[in-house]
Formats: sequence, C-alpha cells, structure tokens
Amino acid sequence: MAPKGEAGDGQKYDIGELQAKAGALFNVKPEVVAGALHGCGATQLTIGQVKKLIGKFLKRRVN
Repeated sequence: MAPKGEAGDGQKYDIGELQAKAGALFNVKPEVVAGALHGCGATQLTIGQVKKLIGKFLKRRVN
C-alpha cells in the first residue's frame, strides 16, 4: 500500500521536468522545487513524492 497522498504506481518524471512545471503542478516557483529536492539524490520522482518533499521544505525551521 502506498503512503498517504502518494500514488503507488505513479508515473515518475525527471527532476528537471518537474522543476520546469513547478507553477502548474505545485503552485510554487521552480526555486522552491530545487530547494525541496536538494540533496535527495533521486533523478526521477512521482508528483506525489515531490509534493511531500515541498511540504516538508516549506515547513522547515530557519535558524
């Protein structure tokens, strides 16, 4: 069973594609996607996975 909010067999997309379509897919700027995916090490992710990473990124505490 897939984690909540994530498609189990979702289509994977290249990071560059997801970043280029950030506004349409996630309602954020491409820079936010870049920050959220920084250091994740993946080259392809599902839209659900990226949404989850963006949510975590935006809720991080700034020191």
